[in-house]
Amino acid sequence: MKKDPFTLTVALDKTGFGARGELYLDDGETYAHQRGELVWREFVASKSEKKILSIRSVDLVTRGGGRGAVDGVTLSAYDAQNALARDLAGVTVERIVVLGLETKPKSIKTQNGKELQWSFNEGTSAKGKKLGTASVLTIKARDVHIVKDWSIVVEL
Repeated sequence: MKKDPFTLTVALDKTGFGARGELYLDDGETYAHQRGELVWREFVASKSEKKILSIRSVDLVTRGGGRGAVDGVTLSAYDAQNALARDLAGVTVERIVVLGLETKPKSIKTQNGKELQWSFNEGTSAKGKKLGTASVLTIKARDVHIVKDWSIVVEL
């Protein structure tokens, strides 16, 4: 399963425009992560403009200027293209599921403007204190790679 595609589930907060999560991967067998052989990603969904939800992924290790702490060990050097990252280069986020959107999107695109396929099932918004089954937006994002920075723009 090491090279199977991922499904990213985004459960929006009570504002309806926020969520954050992390993904940490290492080989699971050695201490190579102490030498920087790892993938550590942050995923953020946030309102970037009045009717825009941005979903993005960034490298958490390089975010701190290339010196991050992993498992209590400070990395003196880090290469985002380390051996594990190269091995996982073809692994994608096959689908992104967003729970709790208030309205059906008008369009969904990558940061480069490529239209993505998606479906939307009406339901309860995360905004406020409502009860019921959450709305579900499912985005097919086959060209989004787990080891690269990316951004998806959801126009509402």
